[in-house]
Amino acid sequence: MEIFSLRALADWLLPPSGPLLLALLGLMLHRTLVGKVLLVAGLLVLYALSLPPVSYALMAPLQGPYQPPDSEALERAEAIVVLGAGYRSGAVEFSGETVNDLALVRLRYAAALHQQTGLPVLATGGAAKNREPEARWMAEVLEQFGVNSIWQEPLARDTEGNARHSAAMLQEHGLQRVLLVTHAHHLPRASAAFERTGLEVIPAPTGAFVAHDATLSLGALKPQANAMRTSWLAMHEYLGILWYRWQYGGHPSTRD
Repeated sequence: MEIFSLRALADWLLPPSGPLLLALLGLMLHRTLVGKVLLVAGLLVLYALSLPPVSYALMAPLQGPYQPPDSEALERAEAIVVLGAGYRSGAVEFSGETVNDLALVRLRYAAALHQQTGLPVLATGGAAKNREPEARWMAEVLEQFGVNSIWQEPLARDTEGNARHSAAMLQEHGLQRVLLVTHAHHLPRASAAFERTGLEVIPAPTGAFVAHDATLSLGALKPQANAMRTSWLAMHEYLGILWYRWQYGGHPSTRD
């Protein structure tokens, strides 16, 4: 129960909720100096996080160190692990449910690596009670991409669970070195989690966020929904890294 309470708290802290709550608190206290400061601060933070230069500045340190695996790394790998990223409900064209757009990016790259290497692909992603595991939908998409060797890990509910349950499956097959497929900004936390299980991780980043409007121009000062989403993803990852640092000690290095 504690972890889900912390997740709920994190959801309220992330943009746009966090800055909006700060502004609303300031509005409630608008007759005081503190209230005026909170109102202005909340609105300014909300505006800043919706700007491409700010969102990219938040994202760049997370995804900067990573490059696609070279041919030597591909030859050393023994399996491909692709991490889930969430559902898309209401997908009537796919029997009501499928993976979301973030997961689709990861699965496409995992399938491309499978075509290059012939290695089995382990799809890891669990579910809430009375819901199909995400791994089931991930496997369906991988089949559509032409992957013919798929393992499903249906228990994980977070990145640490992805690592722990995947490692148990892989070690049963005597496999140690894995191509870890996830978004570039997620690799610091994901690599550290998988390495804690004793696996050797070969990072396989995908879906890097590129700065199209990161210069300070008039257009870059216009709030954009995509920039807010990028800021949300980056802040979510920073909170995750802090949480794992508190739980497990240390922190992911630029190598992880």
